[in-house]
Amino acid sequence: MSQVTDDREKRFWNNYIAQLSERNIKPALFQWYVRHCEQFIRYYTDVRLKEHTDQSVQDYFSNLLESNKLKAWQKRQVVDAIHCLFLSIHSPFCKQVDWDYWKMSCKELEADHVSNARNNTPVVTGRSKNMDLEGSANAPEVEKLIYQVRAKGYSIRTEKTYVHWVNRFLKFCSNSHTQGNSARDVIDYLSFLAVDKGVSSSTQALALNAIVFYFKMVLNLELGDVSQFVKAKKRQKLPVVLSADEVNEILAELQGVQLLLVSLLYGCGLRLMEAIRLRVQDIDFAYQQIIIRNAKGNKERVVPLPAKIQGSLKAHLKDVKAMHETDLKEGYGSVYMPAELVRKYGKNDQLWIWQYVFPSAKLSLDPKSKAVRRHHLHESTLQKSVRYCARKLGIAKRVTCHTFRHSFATHHLERGMDIRMLQELLGHSDVATTMIYTHTANFSKGKTSSPLDFL
Repeated sequence: MSQVTDDREKRFWNNYIAQLSERNIKPALFQWYVRHCEQFIRYYTDVRLKEHTDQSVQDYFSNLLESNKLKAWQKRQVVDAIHCLFLSIHSPFCKQVDWDYWKMSCKELEADHVSNARNNTPVVTGRSKNMDLEGSANAPEVEKLIYQVRAKGYSIRTEKTYVHWVNRFLKFCSNSHTQGNSARDVIDYLSFLAVDKGVSSSTQALALNAIVFYFKMVLNLELGDVSQFVKAKKRQKLPVVLSADEVNEILAELQGVQLLLVSLLYGCGLRLMEAIRLRVQDIDFAYQQIIIRNAKGNKERVVPLPAKIQGSLKAHLKDVKAMHETDLKEGYGSVYMPAELVRKYGKNDQLWIWQYVFPSAKLSLDPKSKAVRRHHLHESTLQKSVRYCARKLGIAKRVTCHTFRHSFATHHLERGMDIRMLQELLGHSDVATTMIYTHTANFSKGKTSSPLDFL
């Protein structure tokens, strides 16, 4: 910035810095944002900024995503920097570029992401920093545990949870110089979690479930009575629910793919990964419904497709199909399919019906099969955008993507929906889980009032 001597350039960069400040970018990042813009300007040496089109910007982003020199967060910063650049000069095509979509595409799915789940790959017992276990003394037991979890057909999240808690249990027993194969060891560990670590009752229950599974399936031992452990204090938490006006305000702040995704979360009551992993064949415009496959508990259900988003969803799928056809011409176009579907349907991974509704803008190397594929978008950027929108709008609630599912359920009950029908739409196995929403709905409908109001 100090090298810029021309008054016109000074005014230009001052306007840019003002745009960054308006968007609450930290001053410490200003120099990096300016540097990203300078690199973009040098890339198109013969093109003036006001001559750029949405296509030239998106071509630049496509090349950016292919680069291995920058990390995902740095690529997102580049996208944000160039967005601010064109906002500062009031470029007319700013609304034509789905900036948030490009940010979401910057991050690839990790090797252990739930969507890359297993596919019968060899067991790897490497420890993550969250497993609190050093060394590999318990590697054989962990391998047996993973094998049994997979044999039962449990989800990848269950596998990670069980491995995590069994590792911590075995480390505790090692530090206590016990064998880790008796009911007393389990009682001591669960009490340790409640008293020394202060975990919640649900966390303690997760640890117990993992250890019971380990004893039964790996050690072939019946655990017996372990009910004497110190119980963590149980507390019932009510779901955070947005009002209809608050939902409208957040939707008004979003655009493009993120607007579609949040509309599905609220309009259909979907979990975040259920929406992210939708495939083309799951959307049925004729019957105006969406089929949710491989949901929590490996269940399937049908939810209504909101009429309000059908037009924008069709337009989005048209763009996705054009991208897929380009991939096919270039020798790509395949998508991840679970092993059981590959065995059943053969090599149909290039068919349109199997493609993701929300694919990434970047082709990726599948960490397991080593095939070049187009995965779905990473969910983390949407999570950050939802939190940012809530803070920007001054909504004094802890808003997450799952809040829209809570709001979907509560608003249906407020409008008089039968609890059993709502249970079916949400995919709950037990109606007691659905009943939690009646507490919030009763208050909002005025069925419960304060005696103070009658004084």
